[in-house]
Amino acid sequence: MLRFTGVPRTRPDVSPTRALKPLHNDRINGLAAAKKSSNRILERADHFKSVTQSKKEIALLFQHKVIWEQEYMHLQYMEDRLQREIYNHLTIYGQLGADGQLLLADNINFILEIEEEKAFFRENVVDPLWYIREDLKEWVRQHEGLRPLSDAAKVQHYQIKREVKELWAGYKEIAEDLLKEQRELEQQVREALPPYVMAEEKHIAKGVPPEFHELYCPDPQLKENLIAELTRLDDSYSFRLRDLDRNCDRQACPGGWNDHDSAMFEHILEQYPPDLPDRRVLCFDRLKRTFPHKTLGQLMSYETWYQNNKFHKDRRKKCLDDWARERWSWLLRAVTEISQAQQSHAGHQLSRDEALRQKFKCEVLRQRVEQWRKEKENERLQQSEMEAQRKLALKVVQQRQAAKEDYRRELARQRLAAYYEERLRFQKESEDSLQRRMDDARKSNKERSKHDKEREIFYLSNELFFS
Repeated sequence: MLRFTGVPRTRPDVSPTRALKPLHNDRINGLAAAKKSSNRILERADHFKSVTQSKKEIALLFQHKVIWEQEYMHLQYMEDRLQREIYNHLTIYGQLGADGQLLLADNINFILEIEEEKAFFRENVVDPLWYIREDLKEWVRQHEGLRPLSDAAKVQHYQIKREVKELWAGYKEIAEDLLKEQRELEQQVREALPPYVMAEEKHIAKGVPPEFHELYCPDPQLKENLIAELTRLDDSYSFRLRDLDRNCDRQACPGGWNDHDSAMFEHILEQYPPDLPDRRVLCFDRLKRTFPHKTLGQLMSYETWYQNNKFHKDRRKKCLDDWARERWSWLLRAVTEISQAQQSHAGHQLSRDEALRQKFKCEVLRQRVEQWRKEKENERLQQSEMEAQRKLALKVVQQRQAAKEDYRRELARQRLAAYYEERLRFQKESEDSLQRRMDDARKSNKERSKHDKEREIFYLSNELFFS
């Protein structure tokens, strides 16, 4: 390291010719050109990167649009269905009341008030937003090519921004009030519903049914064996449920998620089918847009907990269904075996009335089993019908999208064909014009050469004449 000692350094005498070095202009120009080319390459790379990101964003938004259009159609169908059910319920309730005409009139008035409120909200809140949207699109279209904007356009642009800002603030207040009112109504509905409606899972009555104790069995050992079998069955399924709950309790729910966010998270995951290509990418892209304040780690941890919890609920529900089915099967088998035992054990020892009573009880139990089977079959048919309707709606949407895409491609193909046809025509006209000019030039050259030869002959004849 050099240090300053206070003694100035003397510079050796150098002649001017040795101090100055010749400039290499070619080398400097080459370095400058290389730097410019590298800057141009970097600019092109940045432009290509931005265009790629933009195309990727457009593709993701298009996939989101297709999925949520299907969800919108499904929700609209469900809304119409529930609306019809509510109207039918109100009409039937009005007809079955003590003063039927009065209740029916009140229900109809209530329906009309709801429709009037919906129309008033649409006219005063929704329609103005769409109108100003169309006006803004028209204003942007008119001033799109004007650069720079005139003073009047700038003033108008400032006024439009201020009006849109004020309108957006008003709409945010309306949306917050509506969301608050929605949550209050949902809370009132949850409080008003009876416990058996709010229950998420079925309740299995343990133990032997009371009707089974009332059945007469000539063989007490058979009855005890059947009761012991039912007890083992209940203990086995109770142990399985406790084991499932114990495994589920080990995984705590991540913090920072309220009921509304959890419902939104679950709704978003349900809209993307499992067989969808790049489903996880689309789901997390939509989740990051919906929950910008959540990190990717929080979303992934909650997704893991949600999937485990859903898997636990599905297993618990399947376990309860199997338990109920096994209990019904046991009950049907027990009643059958007791009936056979009664028939084989000297049925004449029982009185006619007692035999009829026992037969009636068996018939009641069989009817309950048959009713349970019919209910399960009806539920399966309803689910299959809903799934078929949803698939049909999805197929219609896909057909529409395919038709639009075919129309767009056909239009592009026609435009490209017209462009190539126009280009060929222009090229042919240019070639014909060039050929005509070449023919005219060739003809003019021939005439000029002929004229030059005549002049030369004329000059030679004059020289010979005068000589």
